[in-house]
Amino acid sequence: MTVRYRSSGRLLLLGICGVAAGVINGLLGAGSGVLIAYALGAISPEMRADSRTLFANATAIILPISLVSTVSYAIWGTLPLTAELGRYLLPGLLGGFAGAWLLGRLPETVIRRIFGGVVLISGLIMLFR
Repeated sequence: MTVRYRSSGRLLLLGICGVAAGVINGLLGAGSGVLIAYALGAISPEMRADSRTLFANATAIILPISLVSTVSYAIWGTLPLTAELGRYLLPGLLGGFAGAWLLGRLPETVIRRIFGGVVLISGLIMLFR
C-alpha cells in the first residue's frame, strides 16, 4: 500500500509526532508506538482503514527510534547490562516473531481490541502504581 500525504500540514504533523515519539521513547523506553499508531491513523485514512498496515508501519518506525535510545542509554551509562537483559531478550524476540505472524491471521477487530486493552491496562497500571 502506498500512502500519499496530500498536504504539507500532514507531513509537518507526522514530523512533530516523530519527534514526540523519539522523546517519549528516550525518556520512558516505551509508549512511542502508541503515539505513532495514533498519529498514522489520524493522518492517513488509508492506514486507519487497515490496522495491520498501521501497526506494521508503527513497528517499523519504532525499531530505529529504540536503537537510538538504547545506544544513548549505553553511552550515558543508564543501560545496565545484566543477566536479566538476556533472560528477557530471547523470549521477547520469539514473542515479536509470534506477534507478527498473528498479525496476518487474527481478525482486524481482535487486533484493535488487543491494542486498546494494552493501552488501557498500561495506563491504569502507571496511574495507580
